[in-house]
Amino acid sequence: MKICITGLTASGKTTLGNALEKKLNIKHIKSTYKSNVSNNEELIKFLRNISANYVKKFDKDIIRQSQGIDCIVSTWHGPWIIKDATLRVWIDVSEEERIRRWAKAHNIGIDKASKVVKLKDMLTKRQFKLAYKKERDMGVFDLRLNFEKITLQEAVNIISMIALSRTKSYHK
Repeated sequence: MKICITGLTASGKTTLGNALEKKLNIKHIKSTYKSNVSNNEELIKFLRNISANYVKKFDKDIIRQSQGIDCIVSTWHGPWIIKDATLRVWIDVSEEERIRRWAKAHNIGIDKASKVVKLKDMLTKRQFKLAYKKERDMGVFDLRLNFEKITLQEAVNIISMIALSRTKSYHK
């Protein structure tokens, strides 16, 4: 079983992945560029200067980590790079809510959070195009969840139910 979750900045990828990890008792791969920097300014600078080779190497490491195991992958490119995914999930959250979440998580004002979220979204989309020479195909998703209309527990239940129903080894 491989569940890939993605969405834009501050949509809840990691939160949802952590909750699924607990429910399903499988590994959660949540590698992020954020671990390379200590603040928002450094993150934006890092994202502006990232190379296609770095993106591909980062993604290859995620693929390697997921091989041969049941897991949840909640990274930006997961649904496109994990070819044997059982379920690919896109999380929809309004820009306004994502900005509010980022401001709260990073203890910054709404104006600053707005700039960071919008720039981070744009740069991350650009990285994919730079590394893979194409736009991200939104048609790969099996499920889109409006994470403002449903609770975390509801999302976990929906994703778990679908993923388990698609995984024969769990029906013995």
